[in-house]
Amino acid sequence: MEKRLILFLVLSSAIFMGWSFIYGKLYPQPTKPAQTQEAAKVAPAAAVGASPAAPENVQPAESLSPTQADYRQIVVQTDHWRATLSNQGAVITEWIMTGFTDGKPIDPPNGVGLISAKLNAEIGSPLRFHIPADTTLEQLLNSSRYEVRDLPESEIKLGPGQKRTINFTFVGQGIEATKSIVFRSVGTDDGSGFDFDFQASVRRNGAPVEAFIVIGPNFGDQNVRDINAYKHAPQLTYAMGTDVERENAEGLRETPVAPVEAPVTWAAVDDNYFAMAAIPPRPVPAIRLVNNQNFVSMAISLVQGENYHIYAGPKDLETLSAVSDHLKLKERGKGLEDIVSYGWLNFISFLIKPIAQFMLLSMREINKFTQNFGWSIVILTVILNMFFFPLRWKSSVSMKRAAAMQPKMKDLQDRMKKLEKNDPRMLELQKEQIALMKEGNPLMGCLPLLLQMPFFMAVFAILTVSIEVRNAPFFGWLQDLSTPDPYWVLPIMMCVTMIAQQALTPTTVDPVQKKVGYIMPLIFTWFLKGAPAGLVLYWMVSNLVGVAQQFVINRLNPAPVAATPEVSKAKTKSGK
Repeated sequence: MEKRLILFLVLSSAIFMGWSFIYGKLYPQPTKPAQTQEAAKVAPAAAVGASPAAPENVQPAESLSPTQADYRQIVVQTDHWRATLSNQGAVITEWIMTGFTDGKPIDPPNGVGLISAKLNAEIGSPLRFHIPADTTLEQLLNSSRYEVRDLPESEIKLGPGQKRTINFTFVGQGIEATKSIVFRSVGTDDGSGFDFDFQASVRRNGAPVEAFIVIGPNFGDQNVRDINAYKHAPQLTYAMGTDVERENAEGLRETPVAPVEAPVTWAAVDDNYFAMAAIPPRPVPAIRLVNNQNFVSMAISLVQGENYHIYAGPKDLETLSAVSDHLKLKERGKGLEDIVSYGWLNFISFLIKPIAQFMLLSMREINKFTQNFGWSIVILTVILNMFFFPLRWKSSVSMKRAAAMQPKMKDLQDRMKKLEKNDPRMLELQKEQIALMKEGNPLMGCLPLLLQMPFFMAVFAILTVSIEVRNAPFFGWLQDLSTPDPYWVLPIMMCVTMIAQQALTPTTVDPVQKKVGYIMPLIFTWFLKGAPAGLVLYWMVSNLVGVAQQFVINRLNPAPVAATPEVSKAKTKSGK
């Protein structure tokens, strides 16, 4: 038994270390460029819509005499975001989220930038064209200055119930290209406040040209520098019917221009908290793009003249679900809420998703009173543990009963080892063993704890992808619950509470094995030292409540007298 326990501990450590190594290989930290002031002030002549993968023999776009429309920038602002559009390529060059879904400011006073000006200049901007069959035309359309019709102002402020259409047109050399964007405020036409409509067309001598519209590169928080198991670099997420695929730059470097295997229902570029997704009018082909080894984009086939929906905002389950319902995406397969990744738990997302939505809603309601997501996590954790108290009680009773039966069980096992398999006495001993297991089965003590696992997984999900927790302060040195505790105070407290809980919890192992088991809290603490502080806070508070509950259980339900072999034999004789 001791050898098996030690082997279990060694294998557990190997799994944890192996996961850290594999994750580092699968999700390497990209060289994410800083968004400097020089990059932000890109000159009008810069290639804002540069080709993502242009061959060496492509004729420079400057020699193709692009349209001579004056350079223009148009700023569109709502209560939730501020966008800057350029008529050079008719693209979005800046997208800053300024408010949460409830209207509260995010990262005041400037908001959070989700598009890199430096990458715009080097690679291209969102909503640029991708034309694999004619890269010369692609460069022409992405570098030319489009005419903006019927829009004299350069700044647009959308109030409640308002929307505005911006039309871009390029005409020249037998080419006619158009882009039309309809921005709306929250609630207008059942909009979420983060989605807008988009149409485009490309024609040569009146005939349509096969083209793609590109989202990316690397949409997401441009201030993130540290990529780890809890914060991933911008990735591609796309739905093909009922399947959702996720791919990062590391996995696509060998094929930087790779068509998707089947038509996509929607496609997105996303990081932990933000996403830009394109929803075509029907499933269409798409191409995965990787630039400079690290930066991902997705090109979606253009259905000319038909409406596309673009979502650019937080990966908020409620908001994404509302957009999916409005567009009836679930009738085609997967909804936009599947952009939210549960990491290695994706295979049971059908179970975690409703629990996560309920718990996130509960945390929001609690936060209305606390005005602090740290205390909201504490209160929610206490409520959950009180809800599971009956299960903890049942688990403790089962484990104590099993522990009381352990001496008798060990005696039976020792006697069975001395018998041959075909010995008639073996059957009697096996029957007695089964009777003891029914009376005190240690597995019954584990079952109530297993029922709690989906809730812990749901908490893990909402604390690693919920935008409410991002940059949310608690108190003192904990100024961001989505980042690790800089001084390891919470991980150390979590370790101490885990050891205390383990010491109070009844078990069927002997004292030596129980002491060896104290290594596990140390291993968990080491690997959770880099976890978001909000997640460690939840675990630590859960342990504290568990210690208090176990103390009460031990006082009200003392351990029964151990059924020693001598006592059992005496009972057997008296029964005869």
